[in-house]
This record gives sequence, structure tokens and C-alpha cells, in this order.
Amino acid sequence: MKKRGRNFFGLCPFHNEKTPSFSVAPDKGIYHCFGCGNGGNAINFIMEYEKINFVEALQQLGNQLGIPVEFTGSDDSKEFFASLYEIHKVAATLYHSTLFGDRGVEAKKYLLERGLSEKSIKLFKVGFAPENSKYLLNAIKSKNYNREVLEKSGLFGFSNDEFFDRFRSRIMFPISNSSGKIIAFGGRVFGTDDPAKYMNSPETPLYRKSEIFYGLNITREAIRQSGFTILVEGYTDLIQLFQAGIKNVVAVSGTAFTDRHVQQIRRFTTKVYLAYDGDSAGINAAIKAGYTLLKGGVESHVIKIPDGLDPDDWVNRDGAEGFKTNGIEKASELLHFHLQSTDFKDMSSSEKSNLVKEILEEAAGISDPIVRQDLIKTLAQSAGVEENQMVHMFSQQIKKKRYQPKTAKSSSRPQLFTTVNAKAELGIISVLAGDNVEAKRLIKEKLDINQLQNEQLKKLAQLLVEKPEVNPAEILAYFDALEDREIISRILMEEDNTTELLQMAEECLQTISKVTSKERIREIRFKIREMEAAGQDAKELMMEVVQLQKEINA
Repeated sequence: MKKRGRNFFGLCPFHNEKTPSFSVAPDKGIYHCFGCGNGGNAINFIMEYEKINFVEALQQLGNQLGIPVEFTGSDDSKEFFASLYEIHKVAATLYHSTLFGDRGVEAKKYLLERGLSEKSIKLFKVGFAPENSKYLLNAIKSKNYNREVLEKSGLFGFSNDEFFDRFRSRIMFPISNSSGKIIAFGGRVFGTDDPAKYMNSPETPLYRKSEIFYGLNITREAIRQSGFTILVEGYTDLIQLFQAGIKNVVAVSGTAFTDRHVQQIRRFTTKVYLAYDGDSAGINAAIKAGYTLLKGGVESHVIKIPDGLDPDDWVNRDGAEGFKTNGIEKASELLHFHLQSTDFKDMSSSEKSNLVKEILEEAAGISDPIVRQDLIKTLAQSAGVEENQMVHMFSQQIKKKRYQPKTAKSSSRPQLFTTVNAKAELGIISVLAGDNVEAKRLIKEKLDINQLQNEQLKKLAQLLVEKPEVNPAEILAYFDALEDREIISRILMEEDNTTELLQMAEECLQTISKVTSKERIREIRFKIREMEAAGQDAKELMMEVVQLQKEINA
């Protein structure tokens, strides 16, 4: 990195660029990329770069600096979680050694015949759980785990107060968190006629299915380098692709694809290629996941799997080059795949209309106007109707959506501060974060923080008022969402060369006050119309409007 003024600039580690736009402010303890918007403090950097959670980042930083990191909490709680991690590690070791022992001969032979190499089996710690209902239970007896650990590990069932192994006669795939600790298992039936082909660990204190991708602890660096990921359904799909040299791949962990998965994926990439099974269930799941990705701001493409194969069968048959050439390079954009897979061209008019309405309903959840408009335009062309007619149909879907209860906040990109009021709010923050005591006192005395319209700035202003000595790195620790940190780090990174901070404080307060007064006038005028319609006297409210207008024009 090269020093420019007080800060250092270099190429951003979070996106590809040729001109340095990544800035670090050592005196403030923060960073910000003016290209992609990523920003935060030292902990945020480790979390984003290594793709690990807060606790893991804190521990890693502590290890690098030689500072022991201890967490508050009861000793019982610490022992409980330590035991959960340990019992999963013991189980994985047992199952893995069993696969390479006498009991696992047939299971190992099956895996090798499916095309998995012994090297891959060892890398992903694949194992085998024999039919014995107490195989794992007997192996851990000497550990003396308490009842709560056994119950909440997800590794055991119990009946009539007796425990038994949950996984029996199954090839075992350990599922790890982002730091590589085993937290769950997926088991594929082997050697029995159990109708449940796959069995996965239930949700536990360690394992939240909607937050975990299988294999991510091994593949995340490849994803970061390639700029996109391939999303598959099965454990063997991932392993086959990985050993073929296609390493930027993750698998959903025994659950349907959700908004929470999108949030996790966005930490690594904004482009996903879906490679689900080629049967009807896989095609429908790919379409559903694709729209979920689009709504979350992730570009989605679908790889068409030939002849109803699974991805692992395909790559095993045609190799990495075949998968890349005929799969990745020929992948369809989501809408094209959706229309093609449903034989849209051969549908009746009423069937086409129903499908278009379904697609427009999905489009109503896409927040990016450019992506949404492109989808509508393409859909109109495919349906053979005028674009304005399709826009009209879409507006009907929007109206329907407004009356539906909102279940979650939609994510949005950082806001641009271009209006007069937005710039005034930024000015308020600049004063509060500055060194002019008199200007800061004026703001604290005159500003009603509820007058600020931007939620991130409102939270930041409240923080600066309550904790005047807080430094930029500490400020960013109060903002968990990536979008919030992008905005706040940019604000804190920019140097304010204004010398007349007191004058700026007065002007910003005046601007915000005018905006508040104008909003009050609109509210009063609406109330006046209601009162006049009801035959009531609205004279006092009219006088209030006149007074507010005088204050605005003063």
C-alpha cells in the first residue's frame, strides 16, 4: 500500500480492480473501499476476508497478537459447548476410521466406484456408521458426557430413557462451520432398504441449517478468487467437482435454500451458478433458489444437467472440461431457464398468462430496479407482448404485494447523499465527529435526533451524542450489517476540510428544521381537509400553518 496524506491506498482485496481504491486510515483504525463500498474496522476486515464470524475473528486476532481472548459466561456453558464440539470430533474420527477398517470395506468400495478418490475421502473426512445401534454411544462411554450433551448433540435418539445412535448403516459426511469445526453430519443410507435415502443432523445449539453450507470451510478461498460459486444439492456432487479441479463450489446442508443462505453467500460473491439435479424436483428447486438469490441481490444462472444426471455423475463421466464447456459456459440466466424448462412456447394462452403472473410476483420482490426492469423486458419479449403491457401487469403485482404483510426487511445498497436534507444530515455527523467543542455543543442543544431521516445516520448521531470520545473503529463495531458499515465507513473515512464548523452546524440545523416544518405543514393541511369535510372549524390549524411558513421563510 502507498501513503497518500494521512491514509494508505492499495488494490482492494474484496473485488477485482486495476486502480487502487482501497483506503486504510491507521489513526482512525478503519478501512473503506471507494470502489465496492466494503468498510469497517480490523475485526470486520478479518471477518470479511477470512469469511468467519465475529468470535472466530476475535480469536484469530488474539492469536496473531499473542493476546489471550476469554469470553464471559458461566463455566457450565463453556463446558457444554466444548463438549458438543468434542463429541462431533470424536464421532467424525470414529466414522472415518471405520470406513477404512473391516466394517467399511463395502462402503469404501461403493464410494471409489462412484468416482471419489481416496484422497478426497480423507480430505472431506467421509466415514461410515455401521448398523450397530450403540456403536458411537459405546465409543464415547469413557468420556462421561452428561445427558444434556447427548440429547442436544443431534447424534442420538432415545426411547424409554435409553439412548441409541441416530446414524446407522450410513455413509457419513461431516458438516463443518466456517472455521472447520465439525458441527453436524449428513448420512446416506448404505446396506439397508431404509426409505430415507439421506438423514441429516437436526438443528442443535451448534448447527443452524439455514446458515451453513457444506464444504465452505474448504472451498471459500477458491470462491473468493474466481468471483462466483457453483451451488449444488448433494455432498458427493461437491466432492466430485472439487476433486476434478472445480473448487469454487458449495452445497446446501440438508435443507431448502432460504433468504438466510443468500445473506451468507453475499459475504463471498454476488454471482451463483445453480447445478441442481436434472430431474423435475431438482429443476423446480433450482428455479426457486434462483429467484431467492435475485431478490437478495445475487446474480443467478442455472446449469442444465444433461439426461437427468446428477452433477457428480456428469463430471465423473465428462470430466472438468466437459462440465465447464457444456455446463458453466452454456449456463442460462434464470428467466430463460425457467421459460425453457416449462415449455413456455408450447403452452396455451391461459397457461402462459398464469406463468407470467407467477414470474412477475417473484419480480416484485427484486429490489434492484435495473435487474427487475431487465427481467420484465425479457419476459415481455418472450411472451410476445408490448413492454408497457407487461409493466402494467407488474404494477398490479406490486399493488397486491403492498397489502401483504412484510416478513423481513429487504436489503438495500448504500444510499447516495445527494439531496439538500441528506447533505445537512451528513454535515451534522461531521460536526459531531469533529473537534470543535462549541459546534458540537450547539448540535447537542438544538438537534432532535428524530428529525434525521436516514436510519444509519440517526443511529450514528445518537452514538456520537452519548459517547463523545468514541473513536471511528469503535463506532463501526456498533453496526453489524454490511450495508450499514459501507455507509458509515465512507463517512468516517472522508476528511472534512471545513474550517467554519460552527457556521456549518447552524446551517445544517436550519435546513433540517425547515424540512421538519414542511412535513408538519403537509400533516396539518391533511387534517384541515378532514375537519372541513366534517364541518368543523380549522382556523387554529390554519394559523399554525401560517406561523410555520413564516419560520421557513425567515
